[in-house]
Amino acid sequence: MLRLFGLAAILVATPVGLSAQETGNDALLLECRAMEKNAQRLDCFDDAMNTIFGVDEVAEAEREELRRDNFGNPVADEQDRADRYDGTITHVDFNQTYNILRFQLDNGSVWEAKSSGSLRYGFFQPGEKVTIEKGVLGTLRLSIAGKRGWRGVKRID
Repeated sequence: MLRLFGLAAILVATPVGLSAQETGNDALLLECRAMEKNAQRLDCFDDAMNTIFGVDEVAEAEREELRRDNFGNPVADEQDRADRYDGTITHVDFNQTYNILRFQLDNGSVWEAKSSGSLRYGFFQPGEKVTIEKGVLGTLRLSIAGKRGWRGVKRID
């Protein structure tokens, strides 16, 4: 009985790391674990897992859709936002009293046209294909396919 207890104590005291097999990818994972910033560490772990197991195509597609849907959202993390948005206007609302044009895109986001730019409000129609890109100093610029000029925009929802 005493021998059995001693053997159990030895097994419990043995570090788990001694029984783990070396995979050759340990250095990748340890390098990621040492990173202080959460976003960088997560990106590093994702890259390491892709190296070890291959790219998860479904997860990559979901991540890209999230980045597209977060475009222009000021509260979303920078790495979770796409650099550009290509979509379609689905709804337009123009308040003539206050000269405010708001529109909705095919991903459900709601935007407001700003006074900057030369693209006329009359061009904003449901079904129009638009591109929104980053401008100077964090501004966003919308252009409509087949129309000249651009208009500053701001995401409001």
